[in-house]
Amino acid sequence: MTGIIGIGNLLLKDEGLGVHFIAGLREKYSFGPGVRLIDGSTSGYGLLDDIFGLDRIIVVDAVKTGEEPGSIFKFGEDNLPVELMKKTAHDVEFIDVITMCALAGHKPKITIFAVAPDDCHGIGITLSPTVQNIIPVLEKLVLEELKSLSLNPSEMPLPN
Repeated sequence: MTGIIGIGNLLLKDEGLGVHFIAGLREKYSFGPGVRLIDGSTSGYGLLDDIFGLDRIIVVDAVKTGEEPGSIFKFGEDNLPVELMKKTAHDVEFIDVITMCALAGHKPKITIFAVAPDDCHGIGITLSPTVQNIIPVLEKLVLEELKSLSLNPSEMPLPN
């Protein structure tokens, strides 16, 4: 089973990217039984049960990289951005959750799509225009990752 996990705090603008991203996927696509969409929000260790049921994880998160806002980065289990993921606004960092899973003997394959935020300091539930504009590119990258795993969601018909 593959899980797409969107992480973030919806109240801190671009920090909520992962949660917005999962909501968008739910509206646009139908996924087969091999894919779970998970709103990881700021769940921290609350994600452990979900992760223990997954063989592969695709994570979408805003990560302060110091790079140009809207830049997208892809990391695998061989180059997880441990130091960068310690600089987020989550109560428990996702990298700590993955470490806890590994200590318990569960090591799912991980791909992380990280986006450099434009605004994570202000309070608000909308994404900055910079980050909003890269969502189609991010969506394409995640769908390509799924396709490489022979998982092909179908687009939902547009409402009349």
